[in-house]
Amino acid sequence: MDDCKFRMVEMMHLYLSGVITDEEMQELQKWLDAVPENRAMFDRVCKGKDILYKYRMYKKIDHKAAYERCEKRAGIKRKSIGVWLKYAAMLLLPLGTIFVLLRNNEREQPVEVATVDILPGETKATLILADGKSVVLQHDTTRDIVVGEGVNAKNSGRGIVYSANGNEKRNLQYNVLQTPRGGEYQITLADGSMVQLNSGTQLKFPVVFDKEKREVYLTGEAFFEVQKDEKRPFYVIADGIKIRVYGTSFNVNTHDKERVQTALVEGSIGLSAEKGGPEYRMKPSQLGEYRRTDASVNVKTVDIEPYVSWKDGFFVFENQTMEQIMNTLSLWYDVDVFYTNEQLKNLHFTGHVKRYDQIDNILKAIKSAVGVTFTIKDRTICISK
Repeated sequence: MDDCKFRMVEMMHLYLSGVITDEEMQELQKWLDAVPENRAMFDRVCKGKDILYKYRMYKKIDHKAAYERCEKRAGIKRKSIGVWLKYAAMLLLPLGTIFVLLRNNEREQPVEVATVDILPGETKATLILADGKSVVLQHDTTRDIVVGEGVNAKNSGRGIVYSANGNEKRNLQYNVLQTPRGGEYQITLADGSMVQLNSGTQLKFPVVFDKEKREVYLTGEAFFEVQKDEKRPFYVIADGIKIRVYGTSFNVNTHDKERVQTALVEGSIGLSAEKGGPEYRMKPSQLGEYRRTDASVNVKTVDIEPYVSWKDGFFVFENQTMEQIMNTLSLWYDVDVFYTNEQLKNLHFTGHVKRYDQIDNILKAIKSAVGVTFTIKDRTICISK
């Protein structure tokens, strides 16, 4: 992008922040009047049609810093800080968003797509009962299912719900809920805890928990909202780690080949290696990582949105590699990925995109930012430079 466009990015940023001077506005207006494409792109920025996940970006704004910039430029007095913070926070947009729109405006080439439509995942799963029988589940089908001896579950638009009624048994009967690639499903366990399964995930659980503890086994990715029960602690066993839950909501992801990640939203959990070792207590907005290579556990404070946004209908990629991003997309859209050059896996991308969009919309955003080419044939995405 040339110096002129960099300058226009700055002008639009000042305009949207509400601190542009008259001279700067004249400079911006001259650029807008130069060609119709400039005006069209500016309107897109102002209307927000291309700014995905805008409300979450608002949460990340450094409000104090935004105000201080406004104060320095416009000579705002300290007593008016409340009003100016309100409007600066509402209007301030990341410069990177405008950069992407400018690049799209310069050349917007479609992703090369074959005749097969690649649609986002849907609500579907398979339930495997204790006797080995399989039941195909879909959210638009309401039915009662005998899931164990004397225990029923109801499948409906809310997912599958296990009944809290029934005798607590020491000889536990286990069911397994599996989501395929391109699938997701929600389950309410017998104790009232809810689990939302992402694509390519398996959850093994008792149809009724016993009197001493509640224990489930996870492979893949799921978001948990666990009911408190001080008499029966809740445990999640997930590919080498053991999570003790103290009544909370959190995300667990075992898809990464190098680590298992646990992101805590609310409450408290204890994280330890399944084979033994110290328990690391986690606080909200912390990420716990278990490294498979050496069985070590690390806990750090992070922005947890990228780890949990999938359950709310968004992909939030924060400086992730192309390989990490495409692994996520391949699970949700049920596609295979081929790289013409291994170095392409190490390209990085930051962006917020809608999870239920068709995949070509997401690929266009990545293409604009990092300059790769996507070619789709059947259900395979080929990435080249």
